Formats: sequence, structure tokens, C-alpha cells
Amino acid sequence: MTKRSYLTTPLYYVNARPHLGHSYTTIVADVMKRHRLQRGEEVVFLTGTDEHGEKIEQMAKTQDRPVMDFVNEVSADFRATWEKMGISFDIFYRTTQLDHVAKVKHALQTLKDKGEIVFREYEGLYCVGCERFLTESELNAKGLCPDHEKKPEPRKEANYFFLMSKYQGAILAHIEAHPDFIQPEQFKNETVSFLKQPLGDLCISRPKARLTWGIELPFDSNYVTYVWFDALLNYLCATGWPENFDQGMWSECTHLIGKDILKTHAIYWSAMLLALGVKPPKHLQVGGFWLIDGTKMSKSLGNVVRPLEMEEKFGKDTLRFFLLREMSFGLDATFGIESYVNCVNAYLANGMGNLVSRVLTLCQKNFKGSFPETSLTDADRKALEKRAQTVVAWDKGFSELKFQNSLKAWSELVTHVDLYVNEMKPWALAKDPALSDRLQTVLGVCLQLIQTMAVLIYPVLPHASRETLQAIGVEKDPAASVDLALENRFEFKVSLTVPKLFMRVQAPLD
Repeated sequence: MTKRSYLTTPLYYVNARPHLGHSYTTIVADVMKRHRLQRGEEVVFLTGTDEHGEKIEQMAKTQDRPVMDFVNEVSADFRATWEKMGISFDIFYRTTQLDHVAKVKHALQTLKDKGEIVFREYEGLYCVGCERFLTESELNAKGLCPDHEKKPEPRKEANYFFLMSKYQGAILAHIEAHPDFIQPEQFKNETVSFLKQPLGDLCISRPKARLTWGIELPFDSNYVTYVWFDALLNYLCATGWPENFDQGMWSECTHLIGKDILKTHAIYWSAMLLALGVKPPKHLQVGGFWLIDGTKMSKSLGNVVRPLEMEEKFGKDTLRFFLLREMSFGLDATFGIESYVNCVNAYLANGMGNLVSRVLTLCQKNFKGSFPETSLTDADRKALEKRAQTVVAWDKGFSELKFQNSLKAWSELVTHVDLYVNEMKPWALAKDPALSDRLQTVLGVCLQLIQTMAVLIYPVLPHASRETLQAIGVEKDPAASVDLALENRFEFKVSLTVPKLFMRVQAPLD
């Protein structure tokens, strides 16, 4: 039976245009999908936009625009950005779509009927940026919201509360029974530590007196739904829940998120699911922040990097390679133009690009199209053994969420082929007609190794992968199967045109 996977990014909040923080999570999901497809899995990949809430209403008002027009524009920007970047999502989900609104109301009414939602008055510190009440323990030493560096405002309101505290023990028990539920482990430990403190109930409404842009509560028309309660349900609703719930798809669900929304996903979302009688997702995989000058990238701080601008300046798919190579998943990483340029030049331009150009130029002048398997020497076979070793290391990196290790193993394969070329000196062999057969074998071994290199890197560099395989006459799709990486081939129809995969780049002077 074919294994199925369900991968999700967060729904990105439409108070900001797509930036590097959004791109990282989306690219990781896309790379994981392509990797799994190569291994014969069926994969559904969801991304989209979160479009309700106080911040959105305020932003539309400051621009003197209808809120729906505003969210339509920003949502379309996200979708167009991912499409231009080659992100292979299957579902682009919006929280303003009518079926989502209906399903959120169904979930609310179900929980209200079960006695899981109550009405009470609450007084506390409210952060407009987070769109929720914060506890004193959540504030930093200056009494500010740590995410937005602003002082929350005191508010007293009567609202509806989801009895989240009832599920504190059940969430802890689920984490203990499923130790790989939250990855990497430091985020599991953080969640467990938080759950060992008393867990409050969750305010899941906002009075229309101060907010109208939201999903109206089905049992009280004076209130709209708290944006997080609304948005989190997208993951479940996209599986057909409740009427046509694909439980097999849900059972293989992995949420890819940033560490700033760990609590909402590990605790709020788990409690909501348990209250609805649904198991939590299989995995929460949590990434770190991209920093600039030691500070988290965010629109409010004005230090964002636009993904399309990076690709336009430095080449297609280079952002994908840089982000996966430079960040250890789960830890913070610093973004800098100089490190970006160094990465592109060292591993792509001087690495894969130079190697492919070097070998194909030699092949165009000297390769006759085939070589016999019996001509392989011990040195050739030793060179080819690196293929299987690299595939094992590549897959191990993915299974451990250590993408940088996979790319390190791949880069070592590139270096390995370069060293083989230098050792065998095909340019010298070409000068002696008596060594013509040996030349064919050496060039053929190089092409086999390049085939492996191109197939493996497909999830990260899909365009370069396909261009390389096309240039060496391999017509099979690298997306179809990873087996192509180890396929022995003794005939290659080398293109008359050498592809320019990656050019050396320079950092802008300004």
C-alpha cells in the first residue's frame, strides 16, 4: 500500500507581504514533499492565508479600503509568490472561504453543545499584535510582549471561553505516549515545562463592539471568533472534516511551524482537537528564526528580506539551497548577503555548475555516447561506490531533520567527482588515440556520478536537476523515483549545449 503524507505550513497572516520567514517554512515543506514523492509516497501539501482579526481590520481602515479587498490582494500576493518560486502546494487555503466559515461555526456549536465553551467576564493584559490576553509570566523583563516589544493594554471584557484547562493532563499524556510528536526535542521539553504550570482557559471570542472582521459565533451574534481558534481549524477542515473526514490523511499529518507559534499549535490546537474527539497531528516540526543583526525578521521592525528579490538577484532556487544549508532546523540562523553570495559561489557556481560544465565540455569533444560495463577498473568502481553512500547519508539527514547534513553529503559527492576527474585526467587521455576506450569509460563514469548528483538534489534544486539530466540525455523524471540516482547507465546522449546552471555572483555595493 502506498504511504500517504499530509504536510502543512501555517496559514500566513495577511498583515505582511511574503518575506524570508514565511519562505523558509514553505520551502522546507516543498523540499520534504518532493523528497517523499521520489520515494513513492502520496503527498498532500497545504499552505494559505489567515485573514481575520483585529490587526487586519485596522490595517484596512488605515488604507481606507474595504477589508475584503485588502485581504484578497495580500492573499493573492502570497499565492503568486509561491507559484513564481515553484512551490508545489496542493491546497491554498483561505480562512475567508465560505466552506471554512461554515466548518468553524460547526466546530464552535459542537463544543458549545458539549459544554466545552462557557461565558464569563475577564480582565487582563491584551496584546493587539498577538490578538490575545497575555499573562504576567509571558512578558519580558520590561513588561513588554516579547514578540512585538510593546506594552499590552489592560482590558476588561465579557467573553466566551473554551475550557482548555480540562485537557492539560491529556495533552501531557499524549506527548509522553508519542515522544516524536514535537520535534526537535528542545521544543517538546519547552511544551512539557509549560504544561507543568496551571493551564488557563482560552478566550475564543471578541465582542463586535470592538471587532467585526471575523467569523460570527453561531450561538451569539454579538461576538466574532478569536482569530487563532478560527485559523487552526484549517488543517482539519482541509481533510474533509466533519462530513467527509479523511482520517487516513489526518493520521499522517505533519505541521511545519515557527517556534513563535509553538504554544498555539502544541497546546491550544491539541486541546481543541481532543475536545472535538480527534487525535492531534502525527508531528509538529518546529523551525527557528532567521535573524538580521541579531534580531528576528519582522515587518514591524522593518528588517524583512523578500524571497523573489533574492532569486532575481542571485539565481533560481539559490534561496532554497541557502536556507536549507545555513540553518540547523530548530535553531536560529543569521541571514546576510555576504554569506548568501559565498554559499552560491562555493557550492553552486564553483561546485555543481562548474563540474557539469567541465565534464560536458569534455564529453562534447570526446564522448562517443557509450562505454562497456566490462571496461570499469577498480578505481572506477570505487568512484561509483560513492553514489550509494551519498544516498544513504542524504536520506538520513532528511529523517533526522538535519537538512544541512544531507546537503553536506551531496557537496562531498560533487567534490568526489571533481577529484576523480583530476585524477583520471581525461583531457590528457584525449591526446592519445590509443587510450580512446579508457577515455570513454572515464567520461561515462563521470556522467553516471552526475546523474546521481542531479537526481538527489532535485527536491532542493528542481530546475538545475532537470536541466542537468536533460543535458546528459536522461529523459526520466527525477521527481518520479530516487532509484534513478543509482541506475547504472552505459549510454548517454550528451547535449550540444552546455547548461549555465549557476553563475558566480557578487554582493550589491549599496
